[in-house]
Amino acid sequence: MATSAVGPIFGVLGSCMGCMVFVESIAKQEPSAMNLMTFSTFLFIATHGLFFTSKFFTVKNQIPLKGYVKTVSMFFIVNVVNNQALNFHVPVPLHIIFRSGSLLATLLLSVFLVGKKYSMRKYVSVVAITVGIIICTLATSSQEKNSGLSMEEASKHYKEWAIGIGMLTFALLASAYLAICQQQMYEVYGKHPDEAMFITHFVSLPLFLIMGGDILSAADKLSASKPYPILSSFLPVPSLWVDLFASCILQYLCIKYVYQLNSRVDSLTVTLVVTLRKFLSLIVSIIYFKNPFTPTHWLGAVLVFAGTLAFADIWGTNAAGKPTAEKKKQ
Repeated sequence: MATSAVGPIFGVLGSCMGCMVFVESIAKQEPSAMNLMTFSTFLFIATHGLFFTSKFFTVKNQIPLKGYVKTVSMFFIVNVVNNQALNFHVPVPLHIIFRSGSLLATLLLSVFLVGKKYSMRKYVSVVAITVGIIICTLATSSQEKNSGLSMEEASKHYKEWAIGIGMLTFALLASAYLAICQQQMYEVYGKHPDEAMFITHFVSLPLFLIMGGDILSAADKLSASKPYPILSSFLPVPSLWVDLFASCILQYLCIKYVYQLNSRVDSLTVTLVVTLRKFLSLIVSIIYFKNPFTPTHWLGAVLVFAGTLAFADIWGTNAAGKPTAEKKKQ
């Protein structure tokens, strides 16, 4: 592997995993803050792009704004729905596993919307991913039913959890369609990742007005959180605001490093690194936050991640990193 790719690989693993730690910390302490968290991330990335990418709109866009319409719409929906699902009692480990099933949705939409054809191995991989997600979902469902709550509380808890799963399912399909929209946009206008990163976040900001009341309410709750321990002696900053700011920085770095990695190595290596990041995030979530994870969950998780790697043909590449004959024929 080229030395130039080492930095982005560690950047992806470190920043993306770190971001998930702060996101889960916020979700556990104040689950109603998910819209605020999404808005803050968009605002941070848009502000950074305004200064360094657009240079206050003095740099001409390579892609016209009309080319971003579908991409921005789907990007906004996917991010909001994914984060909002955490507000419906969806455990973060299950959230990670669900989002790891994006290949399933991508394959389905690619077949039905774009007319692509895939080898039998890829269909088997997707079946493994699907079965893994179902196993994890059913295992979590069983935990929800036996949560030790009263019948009325358990019923409400279970209904909210079911809504969260529905939201994740919708987001899974929407993210696959987003990938198709981005691919079509790049085919027409060329690849301009920094510009696309800035525009998709900046243009989405006015859409958060529809949830302004919820965002302001969450901001008040974050302001009421206990002071951050390290800073409390000389600067009583609410701890959840520190967590939110840290998650914004790490989310920006995560996206930036993925873009860098994508420009320096082949797509298979990117898939491997992103899959490894998700698996390590899952381990951190289970150990650090003591999330319940049964042997049944592990079985489902192994199926999901193994299916993802098999789909990407990680084991079907030779030492030089060139695709096998089967890959070339596709």
